[in-house]
Amino acid sequence: MPTLREWKERRPASDIKQTVEFYHPAFGYYRVVNNLFRPAMFGGNSFEPARFSVTEPAQDGTAVISMTITFVAATEHVRQTLKSWRGAARMTPIKCLYQQWNAIGDTTSLKDWTLYVNDISADASNVTVTAGKTNPLTLANSIIYTTKDYPGLITV
Repeated sequence: MPTLREWKERRPASDIKQTVEFYHPAFGYYRVVNNLFRPAMFGGNSFEPARFSVTEPAQDGTAVISMTITFVAATEHVRQTLKSWRGAARMTPIKCLYQQWNAIGDTTSLKDWTLYVNDISADASNVTVTAGKTNPLTLANSIIYTTKDYPGLITV
């Protein structure tokens, strides 16, 4: 039986559908599917069409797993969604689920990666999201200051 990599190499790349799902309590679910012109259903969820490119995690045995998603068209909606992530909401990380599907309407994905958003950068025409396996809120932060433990923060 061929491996997933061999199977993907034999079929046209345009046949494999790519979806990205971002989740945060501040803005809920933001789901997009690559290279389609109308909304599509995958796994029982509706995904909006978008144009993006994905640099998948390297499978070379390195300890750092990261993926880069670059939105190259209709980036204004991505920006407006990300603007709701502010204030105290930044104490919760944005989760990213990248999936590959065989066909529109499938209930089970071929492959999926669950990651955390580490960095978001934007310019005039692109929005680039870098996601990794490590929760960025746990790096170099030994204490999370809350108003319960530090009541003086209420006045700040």
